[in-house]
Formats: sequence, C-alpha cells, structure tokens
Amino acid sequence: MLARRAVVVHRRLLASPTSFSTGAAAAAPSPFVFTAENFVDPKLPAGLSIVDLPLVKATDESLKGFGRLIRSADECMVENGNFEIKPWPLQGWRELDPGTGDEAGTTEGPFEVNWVGDFFYGHNLAVATANNHYLDGLAALPELATHDEEAPAGDGDSIYLWMSDYHPDGAQLFWPLEPIPFVVCLGPAAAGDDVKPSDMVAFAVEAGHGVYFDPGTWHNGVYTPRSAGPQRFLTRQGRVHARVSVSWAAEFQTLLRLPLTAPPQS
Repeated sequence: MLARRAVVVHRRLLASPTSFSTGAAAAAPSPFVFTAENFVDPKLPAGLSIVDLPLVKATDESLKGFGRLIRSADECMVENGNFEIKPWPLQGWRELDPGTGDEAGTTEGPFEVNWVGDFFYGHNLAVATANNHYLDGLAALPELATHDEEAPAGDGDSIYLWMSDYHPDGAQLFWPLEPIPFVVCLGPAAAGDDVKPSDMVAFAVEAGHGVYFDPGTWHNGVYTPRSAGPQRFLTRQGRVHARVSVSWAAEFQTLLRLPLTAPPQS
C-alpha cells in the first residue's frame, strides 16, 4: 500500500538554522492573518524548508476520506441530494427546527488559473467578495521567483504551496471547462485544525474527470503545468463560503512541493 507520508527535505536556512519537524506537537498559533492583499502577495521569506508530497492517481478508492471523482459537472448538486451543506452552528442546547440551517444552498461560477512567470494565480468568480484572488503557488523558491514571463526561474513542472484551507460550511467541486488533466493537494478533514504538512497528499486527476471535496477537507485550488496555459474550471461550493486557512510558511517555516507532470503513483 502506498505510504502517504510526505518526505521532508531540509534546506540550509539563509537567515537562521531553525529546524522543522512533522512530529505530533501542534504548531504555534499562526501570526499570519489572511487578507485580500496578502493572499495575492504574502511576502514569503527566503530559506523555507521543503516537504515533497507524493503524487497519487485520483480514484474513488484513493480519494476516500477526502472526497471523490466526478464524471460530469452536474453529478453533485444539492438538488440531487449529494452535495453536502453543513447546518448552521448552534448557540445553545436547543436543536435546529427540521429542514432549516442548510437552506442557503450553493454558489457556482468560473475558477480561473494562470501562470505569470513563476507565480500561479487563482481567481474564484463564484464568490462575491474581494478576497477571491489568490497566489496559489510558485514554480520556484520565493527568493528566486520572478514575474518575468520570458525568463522564469522554475520550469513549471512542479509547484511550491505556501498555504491551504478548508470550508466548514460545505463541500466544493471543480470541473474543468476543457477536458484536461490537473492536480489537487488535499488533507483529510479528520486532521482538523492541527493539520501538518505530512497530512497532505497530491492527487492527479485524469482528463474527463472533476473532483468533489468533502466539507472540511484541506485543499488549495487546482493546478496545471505552465505548458497548459490559462485554464477555467467550474467551481461549486456552499454559498456561505466560510474559509479556515493554514500558512505552511508562517506556521511551519515550510513549503509543500508537488509535481505537476510526473507519472502518479498508483
């Protein structure tokens, strides 16, 4: 059976010899506050440690505990009874009245991704907020990355991730508007707020498929190599759009690295 534990690669830190551990101890509370401004430009420091993630073929079996594959954009919908929305949290001991607390349903729209030099950006047009434009990853270490599209530092065949998030209010799905393969990075909802880099797994989704994330599943956006050019996906998610995030860079002094083109492990 595939060992899903990430491999930690220690690099010499440029600023200080701070070490990184994937042990059981929880990280200190993050000093990083996610805003519309720093989601696009997080000012990542030099010298971060690297955690290499395995790339696993996305199947219904391998995605258990994270979500599942979908074969059409409309396969998972509230109307079909198979798109999960979490009920509104209670303030006291009284129960919600039957049939209430989850009636906001879903919102959906395009999720656009594109490379600008070494910087991979996502733009979620399904949510009506200014905080919907993200730096989703980099093709090179922060101290080397450039926006120069003529001479990027990285080859775009792998990507470094600095953060992940989950939605406590409901599920989310991604469906490519063109039948292309793509990669997602997921952590189980069971990890909770004490998630560690070693909990995360990269999944390669074959062309002709999309992916559905269970509520609470740690994730990022969707990833394609630079050679694929700009791409658009349909995303569907809970209309409340509650988001809880972790900064791997600020809390663990770490980046997650995952391949975008290597053959996936079975």
